Amino acid sequence: MSNRHHLLLMPPNWIGDVIMAQPAMVAISSHYRQQFENYRISVCGRGWLKDLLPYLNIEGAEFSDTIMAADTAYLFPNSFRSAWNCKKAGVKNIIGYRGQWRSLLLSQAISPRIDTRSEHHRGFHMDLARQTGITTGDDAVELIVPSGDKQRGREMMQNHGLDADRTICIAPGAQFGTAKCYPAEGFAAVVKTLAEQGWQPMILGMPEDHAVAEKILENIDTPFWNATGATTLSQALQLIAASQLMLCNDSGLMHVAAGIGIPTVTPFGATDPARTSPCGPKLSILYQPADCSPCLQRECTVKGHPCMANITPEMLTKSCLAMLAG
Repeated sequence: MSNRHHLLLMPPNWIGDVIMAQPAMVAISSHYRQQFENYRISVCGRGWLKDLLPYLNIEGAEFSDTIMAADTAYLFPNSFRSAWNCKKAGVKNIIGYRGQWRSLLLSQAISPRIDTRSEHHRGFHMDLARQTGITTGDDAVELIVPSGDKQRGREMMQNHGLDADRTICIAPGAQFGTAKCYPAEGFAAVVKTLAEQGWQPMILGMPEDHAVAEKILENIDTPFWNATGATTLSQALQLIAASQLMLCNDSGLMHVAAGIGIPTVTPFGATDPARTSPCGPKLSILYQPADCSPCLQRECTVKGHPCMANITPEMLTKSCLAMLAG
């Protein structure tokens, strides 16, 4: 057996899914690192993955935005394209779940044993490693904060007039769709109460979240920062790392905050926490399902958005204050 090996990991295509696959990627990379003296690992994906990779705790991993020839590739996306691109690039051993008409392209076409319609996505990703003979531990997410990033986050807060020791983060958006989003007026009520107790809100999100953020902040008397659309992903990660609390919807930033140990409070409604809840030491998940929950739809079609209406601002406020007191 050669003592040289190039391992290629292709994570899922969304931030939250990447983090739910993190335990599996760590297990796979650790296995190959133990097997080969001369070991190289590439993590291939969209450009934003370069900013997220240092947090994923995959020892020795290098980012690539181009699929390259490698000895072994593990494919977490279930698409035909991911397998076809690996085949074209000359990857020798391509491993992934069967489906999407790609089985003939895979060197090892694995049959799924975890049903993501009812079981957690972390287990689904971890089982890909287990079915290839890799010894794994549990599927807990354990992210790391790169050296200096928390301090950079604190400095950005201070530069925008915030006290870093009193800054809480709110992320009111969700890229999949608004069905997962708690109402702006509900967030506003929670944030107003927290501000009255001296906490200073900072809102992160995409440019399209700016108007919602303004509505949440319109009656706040303490210092605040509407940072929606004003940060890179790298800066957003640094700000989360420096925050005292994350209040957010089911989103990629939720998984980031929970994974690095930031106290995280999240209302669930359209999605099911049994399938996509975050992993971390300080979590408060509020789920008061309506008859239609979880619908897994992008947009709510039921009058009154009942799954979110069932979670009152008082419930969220109580959870936030308990986290901040702990």
